Amino acid sequence: MKIKRSSWHYKINMLGPDTYERYPDNLCFYFWRCVFRLLFWAFVVLIIGFIAYAYFTDPFLTPITIIIFFFILSGVLPVLAIYFLRKKIGGPPKMPGENILFEYLQAKKNKICPLIEYVD
Repeated sequence: MKIKRSSWHYKINMLGPDTYERYPDNLCFYFWRCVFRLLFWAFVVLIIGFIAYAYFTDPFLTPITIIIFFFILSGVLPVLAIYFLRKKIGGPPKMPGENILFEYLQAKKNKICPLIEYVD
């Protein structure tokens, strides 16, 4: 499978301190590394948001306000992001020929992990 160095999942995979690791050479490791990196960075953003909210608000507020704030933002922000991205791009995005999720599921079904070739 060919993976472009300009793709979003390549950038997520290479995000962070990896001086001791080499590039993943098969799709299975690459896919799960991408999933765990996304979860890690989402957790980091949530923690930073929580700390900023706790720092700039009154210390006597109850934790229920934090939970309500989180649920409102988690419902509203993705919808707004999709709306503005589609407005900027000009319609729903087209699926590329090689989708990393479909390729991984097909490899899992066939019980193989194809090798990855990085292209510019």
